[in-house]
Amino acid sequence: MSMAAHWRELVTTAMLGTDRRDPPQPEGPLADLVDDTLRAAPSERMLAQVAACTAVQRAGVQPAPPVARLQAPAADDRPVIVPAAANRWRHITVSWPVLEDEWMLTLVANGWRVAPELVPAVLQRHRADPVRRARAEIACGPLADWLVQLVPELAPRQGRAVPSHESISELPDLPIPLELEPLLSASPVQSAAAIAAGVDDGRFATAHRAVLVNLIARVRPDALAPITDAFHLIGSSSPGYGLASVLADLSHTRHRMLDELGSPRAR
Repeated sequence: MSMAAHWRELVTTAMLGTDRRDPPQPEGPLADLVDDTLRAAPSERMLAQVAACTAVQRAGVQPAPPVARLQAPAADDRPVIVPAAANRWRHITVSWPVLEDEWMLTLVANGWRVAPELVPAVLQRHRADPVRRARAEIACGPLADWLVQLVPELAPRQGRAVPSHESISELPDLPIPLELEPLLSASPVQSAAAIAAGVDDGRFATAHRAVLVNLIARVRPDALAPITDAFHLIGSSSPGYGLASVLADLSHTRHRMLDELGSPRAR
């Protein structure tokens, strides 16, 4: 009996149980390796044969051909974003995706690259969007193409038009009512006062949330800290307290995001 056939017999005996079926009689070298006369119980003889067969089969395994060494991705001299910026991306994608375009464009413009641990998630997230995928590949650098070759599931979906340079490099427009557009370029104090007052007195309610989110996502950066402070001054008795708390997180998130992605030379 071959070793493979003997192993199958052992498997069958194991499934039936040694109370119902004795283990097969070892033959040849296996019989020399397993001295059944020292083991009276069928279960003991069974375990001895299993151990012997396992050792023999493992000893007979031939080494596989050597695997080619994995080539490293091309060098990318840009510094990796700081850990706080990586954590900010995770928060943005969950809570404020309206900020992700600016996060990515600011990263590229200031000469950073995406942290390696974020690259798979960034590529997976933008498989179906040609514009955002192009930005992601620029932000991830050579590591993106290298990883796609190893994990084809991260490749962009096929059959989509190649985006223009302008669409990749510019922030998309967000719908903002004409009456609120002056706040985009107003002084930080004026913008903060107008937005917070509207939320506090109820002129801006929950129904205006989407409009206010777009406004804060595009307001001049130096207005973000005053806007956050103004929202924090709205008391819990105000009808706009809940909305103010939510928008304060948005303005604070964008403010910290731009700070974390500031020029590496300034650090």
